[in-house]
Amino acid sequence: MPKTSSQQINIIQNPISTTTKSTITTISNQITSIINLSNITSTTTRTTTTIDIGKPCDNVSESHQLNASQNPCEQVRCNVIYRGSGGRLGNRMFMFASAYGLARTQNCRLYVAPPILTELSANFQMIPIDSKMYLSDEDYNKLHNIEIKSTTCTFQHELLRPNAFKNIELGGYWQSYLHFDAFREEIREIFTGRNDTLQRVANYFNYITQPFCPTCLPLPNTTQKELRQAFRTRYNITWVGIHIRRLDFRGIGYASDTDYIYRAMTYFRRRYHDQRVRFLMASDDKTYCHEVFGKNRFKKVFILPHDFSQADDLIALTLCHHSIVTGGTYGFWSAYLAGGDVLHDIKYQAVCARADYYPPWFVVVGPTVEKIHKVK
Repeated sequence: MPKTSSQQINIIQNPISTTTKSTITTISNQITSIINLSNITSTTTRTTTTIDIGKPCDNVSESHQLNASQNPCEQVRCNVIYRGSGGRLGNRMFMFASAYGLARTQNCRLYVAPPILTELSANFQMIPIDSKMYLSDEDYNKLHNIEIKSTTCTFQHELLRPNAFKNIELGGYWQSYLHFDAFREEIREIFTGRNDTLQRVANYFNYITQPFCPTCLPLPNTTQKELRQAFRTRYNITWVGIHIRRLDFRGIGYASDTDYIYRAMTYFRRRYHDQRVRFLMASDDKTYCHEVFGKNRFKKVFILPHDFSQADDLIALTLCHHSIVTGGTYGFWSAYLAGGDVLHDIKYQAVCARADYYPPWFVVVGPTVEKIHKVK
C-alpha cells in the first residue's frame, strides 16, 4: 500500500535578535504540532485535513482524538455513496468497508442505502460509527453531479489523493483491502457480533470445551472483545479457524481440494508443535465437513452447528488465533478480522493483482506451504 512520505523541513540558522527568535520559536512550535498531527498512524480516528496556519484552531493539539464530525478544525468536502447490493454478505462487507475507508480518508460524508444498512445491522453491531458522518436521505437527494466509479478488486489509489473527488458512488464489488486497511481496527469494531450472536457462540464454546475443562467458568458474552480474549486464553489451546466454500465453487473449479485442508492443518500442527492445536470449521457444506473431518477420534476438529447463521459462523471464526481459508470474500473476512497467521488456497484465482486482494500476512499456498508472515 503506498505511503505518503513525511515532510522534511530544513532550517537555515542565521544570527537573529532575541525578539525574532521568540517569534520564530512560537511559529515553529505551531508548525511542529501540525506536522506531528498529520503523521498520526492509521489506528487513530484522524482524517486528512487542511489547517490555516494563520488562524489555528483552538483545540488543534487535541483534534486527533476526535471524530471528524466533532472536530471544529475539520470541514466536510465530499460525499461517498454506496447504494448497490450485488453479491452476498462478504461482498457487501467489502463495499461498505471501502466506502467507509474512502470517507474517512477524505473526510467525506457517507451515504449507505437503508436496505443495505439494515441488512448489515442484522448481522453486526455496526458501531462505533459516528452518526454525524452519515448523509441523510434528504441531503443525499439534494446531491448533483455524482460520479460513478466501478471496480472489482483493483486498488483505486488515485482516490486517496487530496481532493480526488466531490461526490462519488461506488459500483461493482471493491474487493481490495487497501481501500480501508488504514482503518483496520475501526472496521473490526464495526463488524462485531450482535448480542444474540455472541450468546449463541459463547454457549457453543462452553459446550465443546466442557469435556476437557469441566471447571472452567462460562465464557463472557457481554462484548466480542471480552469473549475473544477469554476464548483465546482460557483453555491453553491454539485455535485455528477454517472456512471451506464448496457448493457454488465446484462447478467453476474454485473449490479447494481436501488435500489442501489436510496439508494446511498439518502445517499448523507442526508450526505450533509445542502447543495444543484445535480446529474450528465452518462451511456452506457442513455435511461434507462432517463426512470428511468430523470423524476425528481425538476430537481436534469442531464443526460449527448447522443452525448457526452466516453471522454466527463468521464471528466464531474471528475469535480464533489463526486461519485457513479457501476462496471467496466470506473466508477473506473471517481471516482478516481474526488476524494471526493465514493460509489461503492458490486455487482461488482472484481477478486482480495479489497485492491488491491479499494482505501481506495472507500466505497463498501452492504445491508446498510457503514461509508465513505473522501479524499481531
